[in-house]
Amino acid sequence: MGKASKFTYLKVAVLVCLMACGTMGLPNAYGVFYKPMADSLGTGQGAITMHFSLSNLAIGFFTPIVSRSIAHGHKMRNIMTVASLLVLVSGVVIALAPNTLVMDVAAIVRGIGFAAVSMLVITLYIGNWFEKGRGTITGIALSGSGIGSAIASPIVTSCIQRFGYQTAYLGYVGFTLLTILPVLLFCPLTPQEVGLTPYGADEKPEETDTGTPSDLGLTFRVFTPTFVALVAFVLCIVLITSLSGHMASLAQDYGYSAQVGALLLSASMVGNVFSKFALGAIADRWGIFKAIVCSLVTTTCGLVLILLNLGGQASLLASGFLFGTSFSIGSLGVSLLTRHLYGDRQYADAYSAMSLFTSLASALGVTIAGFAYDITGSYAAPIGAGIILAASAGALLFYLHWRVTTRPWEKQRRN
Repeated sequence: MGKASKFTYLKVAVLVCLMACGTMGLPNAYGVFYKPMADSLGTGQGAITMHFSLSNLAIGFFTPIVSRSIAHGHKMRNIMTVASLLVLVSGVVIALAPNTLVMDVAAIVRGIGFAAVSMLVITLYIGNWFEKGRGTITGIALSGSGIGSAIASPIVTSCIQRFGYQTAYLGYVGFTLLTILPVLLFCPLTPQEVGLTPYGADEKPEETDTGTPSDLGLTFRVFTPTFVALVAFVLCIVLITSLSGHMASLAQDYGYSAQVGALLLSASMVGNVFSKFALGAIADRWGIFKAIVCSLVTTTCGLVLILLNLGGQASLLASGFLFGTSFSIGSLGVSLLTRHLYGDRQYADAYSAMSLFTSLASALGVTIAGFAYDITGSYAAPIGAGIILAASAGALLFYLHWRVTTRPWEKQRRN
């Protein structure tokens, strides 16, 4: 492998990581706009948050369309160009919207654009370009989402205070586009387009000797026990991660200050970042099933410790860190598991089909936990439900492992 080709692989990895930071990390800091928008438009924060939920739902519904467009031979560059224009136009409209109705319509357009520049496309690039170390590289890329949100929150807040939310939002949109454009301009979707093969493809036969299982290549059909179990597993994980939206309030409910609440949320984001590195490395070494089990164990420990509230700020923050490992399953783990089950060729179809369910769960999860708190007057019920969901996810994961190792007729017929 020449120096030029090595540089190409490195360039793709870096630029895709940057895009993950912009399209998945910055949205995690979106909440800093809610109150300024509500105050400016003279409405409640609930009405403002609705447009973000609509955007997430649009991402879920339009991700399968992006997948089909790619499958039908439409060039990735053309798809991302249209998506970038939609992100730009919708961002300008949201920033200058005179009321929430205009904002909601623009948010749907925003979601359509983000469907072609976020999770599915990022993992497609990595899966196409890398065979060796795929889990580790995906973990590094998706860690950018946690890093991006951690860096963006104080910067965007400062810009809002100094320039107003409209100018800050326009800058937010502009920076998002700057993270997309390098991939759009310089990264073809597959290495074959520039006369290369996936990194480590020649070493693949040797890697199987280390215990890393190859893709199973099961036949992808929506109405099969395997896919239904996979969707149920993903829904459990998404509902668990949605509890992060209540971490700051939970700390105050336990009698801590708002500052400690912010630290608890930050601790969970640190767990988010570190666990993605760890899960990717473990998946490359011992397989995706064992990697997810490790993260499920730490997630469950975190939820149990939060529920027990043993006392002390340090204990609470450590619990938040452990809980944050759930994010590694919801993004990286699900991506690698789907690719392991259905192979590269069917990955986009399988993952995009799941996005319909996960987007709905993501949009509703925070609200459901909020209603549970309102009814019971405590976060014990949502946290207890999270523990039950973690146990259910573990059972579903073991069922999936049992099924794919004992149901050979689900394998594709190979010519």
